[in-house]
Amino acid sequence: MTAVEIKKDVHWVGAVDWNRRNFHGYSLSPQGTTYNAFLIKDQKNTLIDTVEDHFAGQLLCNIAHVMPPEQVDYIVVNHVEPDHSGALPRLVAACKPEKVFCSVMGEKAIKEYYGAQDWPLHVVKTGDSLSIGSRTLHFV
Repeated sequence: MTAVEIKKDVHWVGAVDWNRRNFHGYSLSPQGTTYNAFLIKDQKNTLIDTVEDHFAGQLLCNIAHVMPPEQVDYIVVNHVEPDHSGALPRLVAACKPEKVFCSVMGEKAIKEYYGAQDWPLHVVKTGDSLSIGSRTLHFV
């Protein structure tokens, strides 16, 4: 599957795992599951979430259908478990984002999982906002 524009300048760039039948103890449909990641084109191009590590190539390809990966300015990490953030090291290496936004616990987990001591991590908390140009992201 390729990138899908779901609203002007907002693209689904995630991955479909057709083979996943069990997820955290829950049975899934025979069609598998999706890892949802979104790319917002704005003054600060922002990737929201990533995918499981073995889908990193597909995620980068989907991003490339919208823009060169190195044009991604920010990455927002909402969910740090490796089944949703496993591609993060490859994304940081390919995109070289100005900032990677996460929660306090997210920062701790990212450093533990990925040894991300030199990544441009920026902690956000409930109530914070991030202007990316014509849009503002609100952290809840």
